[in-house]
Amino acid sequence: MPKPTFFRLAEAKRARLIKAAYDEFSRAPFPDASISNIIKDAGIPRGSFYQYFDDKSDIFFYLLDRTRSQTEALFEQAMTAHDGDLFGMMGDFFDAAIDKLLVGTHREFYANVFLYMDFHHAAHFSSKAAKSQEPHHKKAFLSYTLEHVDRSRLRAQSDEEVSMLFRQVMWVFMQSIGYYYSRLKAGENVSPASLKARMAKMLNWLEYGAVDAKEESHD
Repeated sequence: MPKPTFFRLAEAKRARLIKAAYDEFSRAPFPDASISNIIKDAGIPRGSFYQYFDDKSDIFFYLLDRTRSQTEALFEQAMTAHDGDLFGMMGDFFDAAIDKLLVGTHREFYANVFLYMDFHHAAHFSSKAAKSQEPHHKKAFLSYTLEHVDRSRLRAQSDEEVSMLFRQVMWVFMQSIGYYYSRLKAGENVSPASLKARMAKMLNWLEYGAVDAKEESHD
């Protein structure tokens, strides 16, 4: 993660370095990205870079951590807007996350992360950074859910049951993201709108069941 000197930089200089890092990791997957390109675009000497970050993986994980923080904020906003309705808030959260990942300013960066699994390459070179990232985001989402979800709307009541349900709901998102990027890698075009519709359908099945009530009544 950044050294204290990074946070003492003037805001404009810090923003320029962050933008240069996003641009470079958007241009190339992690193994091919270059510190030389980052410092050239940021307009800083190589020595200055190492006053702010230990290495390439350090700044890469910092960008991922920024994404985690922003995503947590989206998650909490959705939970608040839906008064703890798990499925209602997840629908909005998934839509907002899709907009950020697939349509937003840094979509090429996220594509490189998911297509090439850059964080695994980075972890090979920076185990400290990898450990700092590992399960924090999952625990943060789950902890917030356990504290704020409206259990009166659910058949799941205990923390263990809500945790199980939460993981199933999050699987819908992760499976859909994997589906999108695997299709993209195969040269197919999947629009963000169709991906949102796909996730909404799976969430609906999870919330209400996949069995047609009319068919069930005939048994």
